[in-house]
Amino acid sequence: MRFRALRAALMVMLVGSLTEPKQTSAQTLVTHRLPAALAMEAVAAAVSACSQKGYGVTATVIDADAERIAMLRGDTAGVHTFEASWGKAYRAVGFAPIFKVNSGGEVAERLARYAARQPPGTLPFQPPEHMIFRAGGLTIKLGDEVIGAIGVGGAPSAEADEACARDGLDKIRDGIR
Repeated sequence: MRFRALRAALMVMLVGSLTEPKQTSAQTLVTHRLPAALAMEAVAAAVSACSQKGYGVTATVIDADAERIAMLRGDTAGVHTFEASWGKAYRAVGFAPIFKVNSGGEVAERLARYAARQPPGTLPFQPPEHMIFRAGGLTIKLGDEVIGAIGVGGAPSAEADEACARDGLDKIRDGIR
């Protein structure tokens, strides 16, 4: 008898929960992902642009969570360029929402101005491990949403890295929808 009463009460609660609309306070987020094919086009264009200038580089495209989607190491690129390209892209994704800028050079300048305003004895800014605060990493956006980044490492200057990253980004710009 007791079991039947419990079962009946549970059925009433279940039916009530199915028929009454529930109020929720949270909503799911809609996010977009950069297709692997576009990521491959971007790294190929970036490495090719630098190669034509005589620079051996690596280009890396990551998603908004800093996970690698595509990476291409040029024929004459040094072993260190693999991590450098990812570190620049990682910085671009990580600091895009904070600084609202695209260039690693701009972020480095802002951090330097910030550090100059800190009181004496204040600990300096400690970037996350492997994040590189130099030019060469650019965010990839769909409208205002950051969906990834491209980073290039290995050219003689960070500005040259960034020019090649821009070539890679320009190659896929029309495909980002």
